[in-house]
Amino acid sequence: MTVASKVLQTIDTSCYEYMHPWVTSCSDASASLFIHSVQASFRIYLTTYMLTLLMKGRKPTKKELIKTFYSILQSTAFLSCHAFGFSSAVCLLRRIIGNFNVLSVAFLPCFLTCIIAILIERPSRRGLLTLYVTNVASETFYKMMVSRGIIKPIPFGDLIIFGSAITLLLYCYRGQHNKADSIYSLLRFVVGHCEENEYIKPSLTSQETPINVTSDQNMIKKFIEDIKASYFTLDNQLKKLWVNETCPHPNGCLHYISNSGTKIFLVGYTLQLCLKSLLQAKKVIRKPTYILNIMIKPDTFSLGAFLGGFSTIYKFVSCFTRRILGKDSKYICIPAGSLASLTFCMYRSNTIALYFMLKSLQIMYNKGSNGKILPDIPQANVLIYCFSTAILFHAAILEPQNLRSSYWKFLQSVSGGCVGLMDRHCLDAFGLRSSESLEKVLMKHKPVPLQLIQF
Repeated sequence: MTVASKVLQTIDTSCYEYMHPWVTSCSDASASLFIHSVQASFRIYLTTYMLTLLMKGRKPTKKELIKTFYSILQSTAFLSCHAFGFSSAVCLLRRIIGNFNVLSVAFLPCFLTCIIAILIERPSRRGLLTLYVTNVASETFYKMMVSRGIIKPIPFGDLIIFGSAITLLLYCYRGQHNKADSIYSLLRFVVGHCEENEYIKPSLTSQETPINVTSDQNMIKKFIEDIKASYFTLDNQLKKLWVNETCPHPNGCLHYISNSGTKIFLVGYTLQLCLKSLLQAKKVIRKPTYILNIMIKPDTFSLGAFLGGFSTIYKFVSCFTRRILGKDSKYICIPAGSLASLTFCMYRSNTIALYFMLKSLQIMYNKGSNGKILPDIPQANVLIYCFSTAILFHAAILEPQNLRSSYWKFLQSVSGGCVGLMDRHCLDAFGLRSSESLEKVLMKHKPVPLQLIQF
């Protein structure tokens, strides 16, 4: 069946048979979905915003608490609008058109709903939301193309995407860029501020650090002080080794490479350890020694190895290249970033690869539009958000096997399990085996029990 025939094909099923088989009334179905989505959305954003406040590490002011409360309500209204609006739009389009086609069952009603929903959310959050849904939609669209046999999976495709994107971003980092952008804050953490554009090299800081140990100290304290003295002595010696005037960092290259790589490895390892401990908190509480098993598992080291290895290789190649050329250049980041990106194999993630790809495309588009090379499309982030979310809803309804598992669980949670109860048998006429795909997905994921609300 061709694409054109699928788009033109219609089915005469009612919205009750497809959209809400658990209740005959369209208004009751939309109201029930609205109540479920409000409850789930409020829980999600209450947790999110409260954690944001806690991460600031200080007692919030009354003004901040009030602002946070209003933000929770606004974001809850934004997310709830999707569930209520989607159900209402599906039923309304069915009444207007008189039947369903492959676009009106999910894509078109979702697109129209998103236009309203995204305008409810704060403008400051629209960019992040667009980036997230575009990330998931890109992966979903790729799976859709693979399942249709249009494209074939590329071995290490995620590594190629990540390597190309991170190298381009590092090139921008070495040139003119918006220093306030979050992606450059991340690069500043991993590769250091010394590699950033317009960084001014300070004077050499390799002074000896005196360690005074008085005679009345006990043995344990003296032992600790001796360790500190040995560390500072070694650190100062490293600062003097392999000094190169062409490098932007103040101390020797060996100190610059090893010190940063070790610190970033420890940060990545600690983050991974904390995350795994939280996810397996019940096991840790029952058996506290289980934390030791988590600490020595190979996958606990993966994030630290990726971040620390990337930083180490990037700085080593950069320093080595500067020493050979006898000068510094922003083009050094191309071989350095390409080689460092190979550490992505230690922590492969489609989400990370697509995030960097989309950020690089966004930055290049902004540069092109600012330079009048590309057209400046008004409300481009709103249109991209609506289109990306519509793709995700299309996949959730017609081909859920191509949807990311985490997003399927999210839709099930927000809808109170209604997404999994929508009858796909009538949609099999489009040739996508939607009912069979749904059964496979429901077998993989525990279904959310539907709590019917009577009116």
